[in-house]
Amino acid sequence: MIPSDPYDIPAGIAQKVMPYYDLKLTGAEQQAYDYAMANSEEKGPCCCPCWRWSMYGGLAKFLIREHGFTGKQVVDVWDLSDGCGGGM
Repeated sequence: MIPSDPYDIPAGIAQKVMPYYDLKLTGAEQQAYDYAMANSEEKGPCCCPCWRWSMYGGLAKFLIREHGFTGKQVVDVWDLSDGCGGGM
């Protein structure tokens, strides 16, 4: 589910993971997500709250819930998938 090119995200991947953005996480899952928010280069899944924010935020929750990703692993995905102009 992690796009191979952060500048060309297949619509099918975006459509699958964006609904996860609104997912309520358990306490431990939320801690992993909060860690990623605090420690990623952009201080979130993208530099601004746009469709990529919802897509990569949803991807993070999908990876945490379905694959047991840690906050550090989510940070790695977000930082390696940076496709925006930079942080605020």
